[in-house]
Formats: sequence, structure tokens, C-alpha cells
Amino acid sequence: MKLSKKNAIALLLDVNQDIEEYSEATVKHIIEEKNFDFLTYPPNNGLTELEQLEVKKLYNNEHLKNALRKILANNTAGVIFNMFNLIDGTTDPKIHGESWTGVKLVDQEDQDDDEEFMDTLHDCFFETYWEWKKLRGAKSWKLDTYDE
Repeated sequence: MKLSKKNAIALLLDVNQDIEEYSEATVKHIIEEKNFDFLTYPPNNGLTELEQLEVKKLYNNEHLKNALRKILANNTAGVIFNMFNLIDGTTDPKIHGESWTGVKLVDQEDQDDDEEFMDTLHDCFFETYWEWKKLRGAKSWKLDTYDE
């Protein structure tokens, strides 16, 4: 079985969408709502009372929210990029790498007429941001710094 170009692009676009949406939701919880109950990682998640007090000092303004969205998106993208490198076989895990035999990402059902994805996920991941930006439509903010 193979990974089709159609499914690879759909996956990459969805990941870009999730990065933006999760960054936006996290900033809303922290800055606008001052609510920290959404934290789910690590499993015993949460902020201490002192940490919450410090974060609550952040003012609700658009520049801060934009900066935090970008920081969160960048951190998430770094983790995803590393995961795609593991899937692509261009790096080994940092823990137990000596026993690593690799993994594959393939279509669930083989479609003979689908074009095979011949690139690497990690290389195409950042490129698909621009396609995602076109599909997302206009918003009052953006993750990149290009003027429209």
C-alpha cells in the first residue's frame, strides 16, 4: 500500500488548520477567559495557583494575542515537523532509536487510480501552510507576517 497524494495533502492541510484553530482557542482561554481548565497535557495537567496568578496578569490586547498564537503555532509545528521526519525515515527517535525499524503512513484503502505521494511529509508540511491560508478565508489576524 502507498500514501496517495490526495490523502497526504488532505492530512497536511488538516494539520495546518488544527495548528491555527488550537492556537486560537488556547489564546482565547488564557487571555480572554482566564480559564485554565482546558489544559490536557501532561495527564496531571494544570497550572499551580501561583502560575495562574502570573498568567492572569497578561492584558487582553490584539498584539499579545497575535504573538501568543504565533508562539503556540510555532511550537506545535515543530513537534509535527519532527513527527513527520520520523514517519519519513529522515531521523530516528531520541529514545530507543537503536531498535527503531521505522513506520509507514499509508492509505487505508488502496486506490489504483490515485497518484502516489512522492514527496516527504516534513518537506511539504510548511509549504501547505500557504494553501491552507487561501482556504481559511479572511480573518482579522494571521500567523504569518506578509501583508495581504
